[in-house]
Amino acid sequence: MASRDRRREVRMTTSIGAVLRSTGLATIDRALLARAEKPRVKVWAGSIAVGHEKRAKAYTPIRNARQMREMIEAAKLYERQTLAQRRTTTPRIRNGAIGQAGIQIIEFLARVIDYSTGALFPSLHTIMDGTGLSKNCVVQALSRLKDARIIDWFRRYEPVPDHETQGAGPRIKQATNAYRFLFPAFLSKIFAARRRRGVAADPAPACEQYRQIEAARDMERMRDQLPLWELTREERDKRELADILASLGQAIEAKERESSASEDNRRRYLY
Repeated sequence: MASRDRRREVRMTTSIGAVLRSTGLATIDRALLARAEKPRVKVWAGSIAVGHEKRAKAYTPIRNARQMREMIEAAKLYERQTLAQRRTTTPRIRNGAIGQAGIQIIEFLARVIDYSTGALFPSLHTIMDGTGLSKNCVVQALSRLKDARIIDWFRRYEPVPDHETQGAGPRIKQATNAYRFLFPAFLSKIFAARRRRGVAADPAPACEQYRQIEAARDMERMRDQLPLWELTREERDKRELADILASLGQAIEAKERESSASEDNRRRYLY
């Protein structure tokens, strides 16, 4: 009786396996298991295929090296202008709308771009190596450049080679971004004004005020380096008074240190 039940179970298992194979469900089941075990490859929505950048107008050709130099100079002028404007309300701020990291990235991208086609697709690590900036700094600087409409980028994807594909799953992976220069109109106006005047097109009065402050600081530093006999009598008196006050302050500070040290010694022996 027991052997008869075992034979019946074997027949049922065999028939179920045959049905699964005939319908293809067994293959689907194995594919689903392989896909579940394989780590998912994330690809950003809206990415364009590698090789289709021209169709998406992802690149902007550069006419010549002069156009690129004008772009860099205009970006530097824009950074100085926005920095001067920000310092009227926040004197200790260090960056304008682009930041020095943004200028470094523009200069690096200008070195690696293909002028004839505008092809520009360095990886994030390539930009980090070329500028010496950290990953976080590069990401933030690229965001500022995009907000200023100086550069833009498109995300891209590429097919996975056959030798890298195992089992079921996606056959594409994320590739490096494609960058392009936008050459915004306001930068062209800034540089055009500079060429007409022959000097930097600085905004007034913020930039003029900042220039005067920097000139006064430079003059003060230069005076500090001059010997006494090259200074006026009033300036000599000021410097001598400053030196006397400085030496007096150092003497008082040394005396206080000595008294505190002796007090500590007395306490040590008392206890």
